[in-house]
Amino acid sequence: MKEHSIRKGFKRVVSGALARLCRRRPVTPQELFADPPRRILVVRQHNQMGDMVCATPALRALRRAFPRAEIVLVCAPVNRDVVLHNPDLDRVLVFDKRACTRPAPLLRFVGELRRFRPDAAFVLNSVSYSVTSAALAAASGAPLLIGGDSLPYGYDISRHAYSLVMPSRPELDRHAVDHNLAPLEAIGIVAEDRRTVVVPSAAEEAAAHGIDDLVPGAGGLWILHPGAGKTQNRWPASRFAEVAARAVREGRRVLVLQGPADGPALADFTSATAGLLAPLGLAPPPLNPPVTVGVCAALLARAERFLCNDTGLMHVAGAVGTPTLALFGPTDPDLWGPQAPEVVCLRGTQGRLEALDTDTVWDRWRHLPPRTGPTRG
Repeated sequence: MKEHSIRKGFKRVVSGALARLCRRRPVTPQELFADPPRRILVVRQHNQMGDMVCATPALRALRRAFPRAEIVLVCAPVNRDVVLHNPDLDRVLVFDKRACTRPAPLLRFVGELRRFRPDAAFVLNSVSYSVTSAALAAASGAPLLIGGDSLPYGYDISRHAYSLVMPSRPELDRHAVDHNLAPLEAIGIVAEDRRTVVVPSAAEEAAAHGIDDLVPGAGGLWILHPGAGKTQNRWPASRFAEVAARAVREGRRVLVLQGPADGPALADFTSATAGLLAPLGLAPPPLNPPVTVGVCAALLARAERFLCNDTGLMHVAGAVGTPTLALFGPTDPDLWGPQAPEVVCLRGTQGRLEALDTDTVWDRWRHLPPRTGPTRG
C-alpha cells in the first residue's frame, strides 16, 4: 500500500510538470463553436465496458454539435467491439496500454494519432481520471485540448495543458449516462437523446443467427449470464442454475453466455445445472462458444429475455432493447442500471445479492413484458 502511494505521488508530480510543457492556447466555448474543428480526437481509454456503453450518448452529443467533423475515438481493447460500429464515430483506434509499455508499439501508435492531425482533442473523464488519456491527447499534436478538470481527482494537469477545462467530479451523484454528459453540457454541447447504443456488424449478426439455430426447441431465446467481473456483483451461480433448470423444464430455449472472466461462476453453474436436470433426463442449456462482444450484442438483440448480474453485458442488453432482469447487490441501480424501459433492476435487501431468492427472481424474469422486436419462432 505504501509503495502504491509513493508511485501515485510520483505520477502526480511528473504529470503536473509535463503538463506545464504542453500548454495549449486557451479557447472559450463561444470561440470553439464559432470556428468548429473539422477533425476531432476523442480519448477515453478507461477499460470498463459498462462505463463505455454509458458514454455513447456523449459521443452522440459531440456528433450533433459538430456534424461536419471527422470524429475518431481512442479506446481500450476491451471496448473495441462496443464502439466499433457506432454511428457517431468515423473510426476507432485501439490503445493497448500493455503492449505500448514497449517503445516501438508506443511510437507507432503516437504516429497514427499524429497522422490524423486533429484540430481538437476531447479527453472524456469517467469516475476516475486517466493520465494516460491526457497524455495521448497531448501527443496527438491537437492545437486544442478540451477535457474535464483534473484537480478533483488529485492531478494538476488540466489547468496547464488544456485549452478549455470542463467541470468534472469523481463522485457519481447522478446516473452514469448523465455523469458522462455533464462536462460537455457545461460548455454547451447538449444531448437531446440520452439512449445508449451498441451496433453489431452484419457478420456478427450472421454469427449470432448461427448460434441461435443450434439451440434446440421452438420459441425465442431465453439467455442467462451468471458471471460478472467483480465477485461482489455475482448472484450465487447455484441459484442461476435453479432458474435455468426451471426454464428448461418449461421447454424454453435457454442459452448461457460466457466471457473470459466467468470461469469459476460457470463451473459452479454447470455442475449445479447438471445435478438438477440429469435425474429428469434433460440436457443442460448450451454455452455460447467464445465470441466477441458484438456477437453477444447480436444474440441479445434476438433474445426474448435476458437474466444477468450487474455487469457490462447488462448495459449491452439495455442498448439493444432486450427485456432484461438485472440483479444488483452493492451497486446502486439508480446510478448504474440501464435507463432503457426494457430493463428491470432487482436489488437485494441492504445491497446483499444473496438476499434475492430464486422464486422471486424466476417470477420477475418469466413475467417480463415480451420484446416487440423479432425473435425466432
